[in-house]
Amino acid sequence: MILTPRYYQQEGNDAVWDYFASKQGNPVVVLPTGSGKSLLYALIIKQALDFNAKVLVLADVKELLEQNAEELRALMPGVDIGLYSAGLKKRDVSNDVVFAGIQSVYKRASEFGSRKLIIVDEVHMINDNDESMYRTFLDEMKRLNDGLRIFGATATPFRTGTGPICGPERMFQRIVYEAKTGDLISQGYLCPITTKSAASEVETGNVPIRGDDFSEDESQKVFMAGDNVSAACMEILDKCHDDK
Repeated sequence: MILTPRYYQQEGNDAVWDYFASKQGNPVVVLPTGSGKSLLYALIIKQALDFNAKVLVLADVKELLEQNAEELRALMPGVDIGLYSAGLKKRDVSNDVVFAGIQSVYKRASEFGSRKLIIVDEVHMINDNDESMYRTFLDEMKRLNDGLRIFGATATPFRTGTGPICGPERMFQRIVYEAKTGDLISQGYLCPITTKSAASEVETGNVPIRGDDFSEDESQKVFMAGDNVSAACMEILDKCHDDK
């Protein structure tokens, strides 16, 4: 299997393994949305599998699990990949690579046998609370798997209300690599950002905060009010009518 990464995906992969080789703790790579986290994951997973180390990939949204699993299958045909998600009615535990929903597995660490690497997708979603689902699961996995390493990736190295996602006392200690959005735009890897004045403003001052972010249900009510959705659709049609 041959993977052809862009330079920043290769540098992110190298930074993670350099950190694993020289330091304890859990590193993070920051890649902007659209820059290709899936290929970064494939590079890291390939190296783990080369050393006969089984991998677990965690996310908190079932759609992300399916998407990430399908992308890895396309990048690494023949790799033994499974899914564990109550919402998807899948409970695979023995595959070499398992994509798992944290809500479904956080009390089931013992079911996954020996794992040497865990990848946490969208790591900014993790709450550092000692009783959080991620903390519960990862602590138990470390207890069951001597030498387990944990790596996270995100496009957002900050959390609303709590600041940087990395720190000495946090679950993840250091950002080991970050690809800057402006650099990837200027190098042609991302499309230029365009903006326009919104036809109407959305007032979020009364949307309640749950955890470290806006309530999803209440946010949807605010953003779907009036003609906000229609205006957004018209903007897409206006900007993209000549595109493929």
